[in-house]
Amino acid sequence: MNKNFKYLYSALLGLALGVSMTACDDWTEPESIDLNYGTIDQADPEAYAKYLADLREYRGRDHKKVYAWFDNVAEFGSQGHRITALPDSIDVIVPTNPGAVTDKLVGEMNQVRNDKGMQISYCIDFNEIKKDWTLKCEELAARRLEFIAQNGEDAEIPAELTDPTFNDFMTQAWMEQLSYFNAVGFDGIMAAFDGKATQHLTPAELAEYNSQAKLFLGILNDWHQRNPSVPVDYLGKPQNIASHPILNDFRTVFLSEGLSATNARMFDIIYAEASGTVADSKLGIPAYIHAVNTSDDPKTGIFSDGTYAIDGLSAWTAANNVGAVGIFNTANDYFISAGHYTTVRNLIQTVNPCAK
Repeated sequence: MNKNFKYLYSALLGLALGVSMTACDDWTEPESIDLNYGTIDQADPEAYAKYLADLREYRGRDHKKVYAWFDNVAEFGSQGHRITALPDSIDVIVPTNPGAVTDKLVGEMNQVRNDKGMQISYCIDFNEIKKDWTLKCEELAARRLEFIAQNGEDAEIPAELTDPTFNDFMTQAWMEQLSYFNAVGFDGIMAAFDGKATQHLTPAELAEYNSQAKLFLGILNDWHQRNPSVPVDYLGKPQNIASHPILNDFRTVFLSEGLSATNARMFDIIYAEASGTVADSKLGIPAYIHAVNTSDDPKTGIFSDGTYAIDGLSAWTAANNVGAVGIFNTANDYFISAGHYTTVRNLIQTVNPCAK
């Protein structure tokens, strides 16, 4: 953000506060009336239009991209469930349930895309697909046992009760998840794949790994070649896929180990391990925002010394020549900071300070 953008934002914030004060005066009326809750765009449409134009122009300027993973829900129980309530300077929103996007959310996606220049992406995760395959095989094994108990051991097992091969299951999962792109109207996709360091694998393990990695990245690369204008991001360990040609085509490469860091010094180690695989300007590290009630979850998003991982990541990102930062559990911050997304706003200001 430049200085003019900052001043325009401050002016709009003042307008918002003024509108709120007017509305509060109306609340003192004892009778039932139709209240008119003013908004910034209603208070000064011209200034708000200028603000949005500056915001859209900001997307194309050099800055560290901010990605926000957002747990989309079926119904909006509060503003914390709406992407329109997210801080405006977030660049890419990543809904975590892309197969459950409602018409209401599609409407909000279109609004933040058209008005604010935000993009909406979603992630296809190798580990999640593999976990679903394992669960499917376990379910089918239980059904086979039930079938044998009812029909005897000599009975022929129906085809629908046989386990799908991993490759068949993976291919079907990719096809289903890629269908969300056009059905929902996303702007980009992300692939999550850590891969493995292969030097200690047995020949059998190496063959299995190579087959699965080749399939997962091959489907991604094929789709990318047929849709070259669609931005593709990556979450994982790029050093484990350094030989794959798609690596250089990723818009942003997020280092997944950041999510398990127990102190800020680990960010340096994670960064050093990945440095050189792609340009540093493409790299980014993600971290979790801690739980709303840390007594329920005292570990997620909290370093071993009790400080918050997102604060450590904010300072680290500002001090290093990386191109992006990722925020997981973004909606938590709405409820933690009484609806103001204070932690997220502080991170944005830290990694992209206003020009002096």
